[in-house]
Amino acid sequence: MDLTQQKLVKSEWEFLEVPVDVKEKNILNIIYNAYGNTGYSQNDSMSLLGFMKIGNDDDSFHYYLYEQYFQSLCKKIIKKFDLSIKIRRQTKKKKTIKKADIIRINSLSRKIDDVRDVIFEFILIENIYQFFNEGFNSKNYYSLTQLMKNKIPYTNKYILYFVHEVLVEYKSEVSKKKLIKNALSHIEKNIDLFRFADMKLYSHQADLFEATYRKGAKLILYQAPTGTGKTMSPVGLAKGNKIIFTCAAKHIGLQLAKALISMEIPIAIAFGCIDSGDIRLHYFAAKDYVKNRRTGGIFRVDNSNGEKAQVIITDIQSYLPAMNYMLAFNEPSDIIWYWDEPTITLDYENHPFHQILQKNWKQNEIPNVVLSSATLPNKEDIMPMTAYFNNKFNTNNVQEIISYECKKSIPILDANGNIVMPHFLFKKFKKLKKCARHIEKNKTILRHIDVNEMIKFIIYVNKKKYISGQYLLENYFDNFEDIEIISLKIYYLRLLSLVKDNWSDIYKYFQEKNRKMYDSVIKITTTDSYSLTEGPTIFLTQDVKKTAMFYLRVSNIPEDELDNILEIMAENEEYMLELEEVEKAEEHRKDKIGSETLAKDHSKNIKSDEFKIYQAYLKRVAYLKAKIQTIELSSKYIPNSEAHIREWSKEKNTSKSFSSDIEDDVVEKIMYLNVEKEWKILLLMGIGVFVKHENKEYMDIMKKLAEEQKLYLIIASSDYIYGTNYQFCHGYLSKDLINMTQEKMIQAFGRVGRKGAQSDYTLRIRDDALIEKLYTKEENKPEVRNMNRLFT
Repeated sequence: MDLTQQKLVKSEWEFLEVPVDVKEKNILNIIYNAYGNTGYSQNDSMSLLGFMKIGNDDDSFHYYLYEQYFQSLCKKIIKKFDLSIKIRRQTKKKKTIKKADIIRINSLSRKIDDVRDVIFEFILIENIYQFFNEGFNSKNYYSLTQLMKNKIPYTNKYILYFVHEVLVEYKSEVSKKKLIKNALSHIEKNIDLFRFADMKLYSHQADLFEATYRKGAKLILYQAPTGTGKTMSPVGLAKGNKIIFTCAAKHIGLQLAKALISMEIPIAIAFGCIDSGDIRLHYFAAKDYVKNRRTGGIFRVDNSNGEKAQVIITDIQSYLPAMNYMLAFNEPSDIIWYWDEPTITLDYENHPFHQILQKNWKQNEIPNVVLSSATLPNKEDIMPMTAYFNNKFNTNNVQEIISYECKKSIPILDANGNIVMPHFLFKKFKKLKKCARHIEKNKTILRHIDVNEMIKFIIYVNKKKYISGQYLLENYFDNFEDIEIISLKIYYLRLLSLVKDNWSDIYKYFQEKNRKMYDSVIKITTTDSYSLTEGPTIFLTQDVKKTAMFYLRVSNIPEDELDNILEIMAENEEYMLELEEVEKAEEHRKDKIGSETLAKDHSKNIKSDEFKIYQAYLKRVAYLKAKIQTIELSSKYIPNSEAHIREWSKEKNTSKSFSSDIEDDVVEKIMYLNVEKEWKILLLMGIGVFVKHENKEYMDIMKKLAEEQKLYLIIASSDYIYGTNYQFCHGYLSKDLINMTQEKMIQAFGRVGRKGAQSDYTLRIRDDALIEKLYTKEENKPEVRNMNRLFT
């Protein structure tokens, strides 16, 4: 991870000005608007009235559309399945619809067939039909219970009534057991539930906002899974507070800054600051400035006046200058210090950052503090630290927000491709019960419980009646609509603690039933590459270079092809080094001449010395670039390319297998750079190597490829996890990470599974000791020890 505390460069400022996409802007608007109204939600799904843009919720429109488009469908269902439901007009007063509205409705009628699959009422009707047609199908019934919770504007009242009557009258006909038995397809991967869901705050964001409403000094311990919006929560907080956002990784700060600018929230940036004189204001936050006489825009900002700044984004080193800067214009009680990932580097016994962290905490004057992390220690473990805060600010207001949002499951595989589950791991019940207690206190681990294997355990224990009556499925879940993946995982956790008397039989049964998800998972450049699906993979290791070289060696690239590539690279290197020298010499010459001379136009004066020198330079550059040969690797060595699949995976299901997609011009740029030849060959395979490079341009290109999901695989050290919000579908933890702490492991897991819930994700751990570490309580955690040592 790059923890270098440096000022923003021009390209980073330019990055901040690129607007976020429409989808992200909608999410930001929801977060912002929900501050002060945490129940705020938005749903852009279309009802029929919404599609027609009528904008009138009067019953006359609902009944007219019901008669025109829905009544015949409803009558067919009622007749075919002999239903006793009667749908009657809900009001006797018949308001006449204006002729202009009828014309609009009729003109849009021809287009309805093209959008039936996105019109909410048609989806409801289809689910009702399938529910009856497939013999009281539990999936369709469950879908209806969940879809009815959504707030889609102008949904037809008569269809809502029909759904309500079906849910009430046929509740007793539906099997909870069948729903739970098919929980993966019926609940977790039920596409209708995601397509039509309300957009609203995560519950932990709502809890955070409400916690900040309280008057007086407060310390909020904010623990929620990675990828659930923690770092965007300040967008909402900024609506009612001044914010100091502190992060160790510049990338995280830049993403928040970009979001805030897209929302037109005035910000300041404090990266690499020695004092407040190094702080820079964005134009939105500028109060005193000089205008450009020609354009009328802002020419020069007076950065010393930060009165308008609503949020200041700082690195670790710059916190105290940023704090003093904000205090110059605001009361301490009006400011929130939002510290993102405060446990970074605390897994090390000693680290250069520790002294800075301690100084920031001890000299902090802001009485409202949010510590935000997926792996923040529990309140009970850091009592010395919280006591110090209470004493310093004369308060006892320490609030813990713990969330275990679990919309998607990311199963763990061991080195042999077996799915890892608590009931597979522990032969002795005592250890199993300790594991259950540990997960109970660290519920974020629940997202790594595989749904299919969990359901098999639940069904077996219920079938054998190894638990008392109150814990049997039909008694435990009162309401059908309350059955969710997270409630099933809590139920599974409860069962683990209740099967003591029959544990030896249960353990033996599941040892015999344990299945492999894949026969092998480590040969990711050859036979196992097909298993890496739908998006990039991250491979975390202590020794990045060794791992990268291993995969280059085992990729079975013939020696003659490799030698040929290396030979071309060696020849290219001579020309690239000369090209680098020529370009540096030209830059040096320009600097020596000065800007005034360069400002003059020599392009038309072919007799001038400057023209001749510059033309000679261009000619030399063109000659050297022409000498640099194009390098190509046979596609059969590029994982999951068509040729590669024919070579290694033709008998496998490769419909979702993911391959790299690197543009030729990007490959060409990399080939021009002065970096190791091996890294260049790996790039041709779609593999990025993230190590500390002197060549900044190489790392910038790699980061861009990672952000755009162009790479097949990224090999990086475990510290890399804190510096990225990139999306990965699969992750590996290498054997050499045996000393990795439990908190850091969970942080690493958080890099995987940030795409849609419909994708398939896996975490693949190369050493069973790491798996056991995850599922058992870790005593004397270094993060806890260091927080209590440094922050008291």
